[in-house]
Amino acid sequence: MTRRPPHRPAERATDREVGVVAAVLAAGSEKAAAHRLGLSHSTVKHHLANARSKIGAATTAQLVWILAPRLPEPEGAPAVARVADGSTM
Repeated sequence: MTRRPPHRPAERATDREVGVVAAVLAAGSEKAAAHRLGLSHSTVKHHLANARSKIGAATTAQLVWILAPRLPEPEGAPAVARVADGSTM
């Protein structure tokens, strides 16, 4: 029996891919995220490309939008209540 992909697109990305997206957001660039994570820039680009492909996002901006429910709150940001589907109240 083959496994079907998760119903929600955000669930298709691995935890590592989500972590790389979060690092890029926090660092402000792919290169800065690579440095923080101790990875090469090409490895960061590879993780982002894999996540975009799995989710069907054409751009990194679309990827971030889709993964938003799985991304940690940025440090220093005000706490926002999230409901089960990831939207904010």
